[in-house]
Amino acid sequence: MKIFLSLLLSFLISTTVFAQTQKTSHWEFAGWYGGGCFPNIEIDRNVRDRVYLTSDVAGIWRSDDLGENWYFVTQGLGNLMVAAVAIAPSDSNVLYAATGGGIYISRDAGASWSATENTRKIKFKRPQSYRPLAVSVLNPLHICAGTSQGELMCSDNGGKNWNVFEKSQQKSFSVIMFDNTMTKVFAGGSSGLQVYDLTTQTWSAVNADLEDVTDLAISIMDPRNMYVAAHGEMFLSTDKGQSWQKAKGQHSGKIFRLNLSEGKTTQIFAAENKSWNGKILVSNDEGATWDNVVATLTTDQLSNPTRAWANRSGKLTALRGYHFGSDVMFRSDWWGVFRSDDGGKTWNEKIIGAPNTVGSDINVTENSLLVATMDNGLLKSSDNGKSYHALFPSDKYDDAQAGHVWRVIVPTAKKIIATSSLWGKQVNQVIVSDDDGEHFKIVRDGLPEKRPKKNTMWGEGLPRALAVDTQNPDMMYLGIDGDDGGGLFISKNGGYKWERSSGQPDSLRIYNGLVVDVKDSNTLYWAACGKKGGIYRTNDRGLTWKKVFSRSDWVFDLHMSSDGTLYAAAASKGPAVYVSKNQGDSWKKAGDFLPSDSAATDAIVTSPKEPNIVVVSTVHWGNAAPQKIYLSRNAGKSWEDISGDLPPGAGTAAVAFDSEGEYLYISRYAGSVYRIRI
Repeated sequence: MKIFLSLLLSFLISTTVFAQTQKTSHWEFAGWYGGGCFPNIEIDRNVRDRVYLTSDVAGIWRSDDLGENWYFVTQGLGNLMVAAVAIAPSDSNVLYAATGGGIYISRDAGASWSATENTRKIKFKRPQSYRPLAVSVLNPLHICAGTSQGELMCSDNGGKNWNVFEKSQQKSFSVIMFDNTMTKVFAGGSSGLQVYDLTTQTWSAVNADLEDVTDLAISIMDPRNMYVAAHGEMFLSTDKGQSWQKAKGQHSGKIFRLNLSEGKTTQIFAAENKSWNGKILVSNDEGATWDNVVATLTTDQLSNPTRAWANRSGKLTALRGYHFGSDVMFRSDWWGVFRSDDGGKTWNEKIIGAPNTVGSDINVTENSLLVATMDNGLLKSSDNGKSYHALFPSDKYDDAQAGHVWRVIVPTAKKIIATSSLWGKQVNQVIVSDDDGEHFKIVRDGLPEKRPKKNTMWGEGLPRALAVDTQNPDMMYLGIDGDDGGGLFISKNGGYKWERSSGQPDSLRIYNGLVVDVKDSNTLYWAACGKKGGIYRTNDRGLTWKKVFSRSDWVFDLHMSSDGTLYAAAASKGPAVYVSKNQGDSWKKAGDFLPSDSAATDAIVTSPKEPNIVVVSTVHWGNAAPQKIYLSRNAGKSWEDISGDLPPGAGTAAVAFDSEGEYLYISRYAGSVYRIRI
């Protein structure tokens, strides 16, 4: 899921600074919420109603009203794949975040973050790293971490220095937890449950067959009582882990998470997953019997319009109890977050303010806003982003529809064409609507029967590049990366049938860069990445090709303005834009961009009313943040940073102006859609 996050570029970054920051730029949210993996929830034990929610692509959100409203707390967070947040029990201002790129610390309850020392190569995974951080109840700067690489490390000064202990036999840790003396650490993961003695600095194995530990709970009322979720079952100990027994209760799926509700009696709640479905179990007798909590789940389709077709009882990632009220619980899954106020009998989706959509394209017409996404499909807004409804899928789950929509264009007033790939089948397809999205036809005729695997961007070839001849809207072009079946495909009947071009450029490793010349429809431009990367041109609709740009091997996107100026978003020792005013015969570099840790420019667009107005985004693959949006009003001669109050994110997948050039819309690689008045 969300495969772009595994991308890595093989070049180092070095930029020249000349862009100026415009701090007053104000962005307006114009998307929807939910629709992605929410690996974890953390509830503050000391501050009533304060909750943290993590994302696998967008960072961290905080709520101060028990999940009714969320807001981003990602400032300074350099990696946005956040497996878990840990709150110091003695100081709620001190937080730690376990990310895909190290451990970060906040000293102001998430308002700002900074990287701890020497941990950037340390990795945490979602949702496997569920409780990978343990903070001492005595000292907020005393923290231990168990990584997905099987390392246990502790710091006494908030991460300024770390002690990395002798490695255990664990391949990866899912959960670590201090005992009540703060001298031992229980550490569970792929190879079972172990104990590390911080005094003697030695490991000892727990005397039980506890493989594949996914959660651990220790009773607050009686620390001798411990509960472990391991290889889909629950085990319990009444002697601080010296001996264990398997709970006898029967259940149909795998117990994944545990939550203790302790009062006069102890209730054990368990999150059970079976395939991609999740439910809550409860036991009142130490697991001797389990009862299925027959729950009513109410989704928020207004805020999360993909609920029109997405599973409401999805595969669970987290289960947490509220310390100020035993009947209040939170659950998160691969699509949203829910809260129960009655002990799990009813659940209401609490997603407002937490956008988790991975965008891939955006198209703005006079009457609508179309957004193509990974996982969320194709959505449409008729009120400038205030509300959306799902177009594809539209009203139910369908194996032939659910997956990713990569590109979307509107050749004529009522026609929509987009490219798609599925979760469950290794096929690529085009979807075509002639009635403004009311109905779609799935087209595979002429496209590869299997996804290419050789020389691809993300491990397999995908239909990400799409272009249409503005003079003849029935003439369309599609680019799929991969030497074993990818390349340029042509449709002459409005997308209903495709044929692989008899001529192909020398490199088929294309990302988004495919453009038809606005003044000469026989001329196309193809941008390639990696070996033999650059820009290729054909003057005969794909029959023959010539390489016209070699100054960068990594060209991610192309755009041609209304006056025929061709722009290339690329990487050249950092993010760069190149410009050609003569159909690619000669090029001029138009800018190097901050931040220095960005890898490339990606999405690029010009205003439909003023071709000299250019907007480009910078990106850095692998969840790194923050990335920027730059604006030029003189065709790239100078640039200004208009990122403004946009929440720090992993970059922008697509940018588009409205028909009047008044508003710029962006679809982010993580975090849904925003707009700004230009």
